[in-house]
Parts: sequence; C-alpha cells; structure tokens
Amino acid sequence: MILAVLAGVGVSLVGIFQGSNANVDNGLIAFHTVGAQGVMLAGNIMAIVVGAGGARIGLARGRSIASIALGTVGLISFPLFMADVFTGWMWDIGLFERAVISPIMIGHALLGSSVAAAQRHRATYPPAPLTARVES
Repeated sequence: MILAVLAGVGVSLVGIFQGSNANVDNGLIAFHTVGAQGVMLAGNIMAIVVGAGGARIGLARGRSIASIALGTVGLISFPLFMADVFTGWMWDIGLFERAVISPIMIGHALLGSSVAAAQRHRATYPPAPLTARVES
C-alpha cells in the first residue's frame, strides 16, 4: 500500500509540475524530478512485490513471474536513465525513460486484468453455502 501511495504521489507531482522550460527557469522542475524518480522507483518495486505475493492476490504463476521480471528490468534501467540525465549525455533519453516506465504500466495491466478475472470467476462460481461446507 505504501508503494502504491508513493507512486501515486509521484505521478501527481509529474502531472502538476510539468517538465517545461518555464518550470526549469522558476525552479519548480525539482517537484517534477522528485515525483518522476519516486514513481519510477516505487512503481517498479511495487511490480516486484506484487509478483512475489501474486499467489495471495490471485495472480497466475506466469503473471507473477512476469511482474517480477518487469519490475527488475525497470529497476535495472533506472540508473542508466539517471546517468544519462545527470551526465548531460542525453543519449536517447526517451529510450531509457520508457525502459523504466513501461514495465510499471505493463505490470499495472497484468495486475488489473488478473484482479478483474478473479472477480468474474467468483461471481460466476460463488462459494458454496456454509451449511454445505460444514456437512462435507
């Protein structure tokens, strides 16, 4: 839950304080930067945590492994992205940024579709009444 809140705050800061030249000039880019770094780290760690606990929340084994792999790729890409930003190389910065952010989005899609499928399954096959379970 904490990781989800941190990622949400990060996304909010990125949306409120856009990466514009005006915000660079007035110093508000710091909020955008902190928000972006927060969502990049929290979101990818959350993908790993969700994958690791996938069985408890109804994720199939393959989706759990995919979530862990996606979060790992995102975390490995993060220092590459940051090095590109802070060194001033700016060598295909969009590629590195997508390598950090895309795993989060794909992980969210995996989690959301799994939760929706589990809810549909429960609605289609409701649990047996308590008396039937006690008798068996």
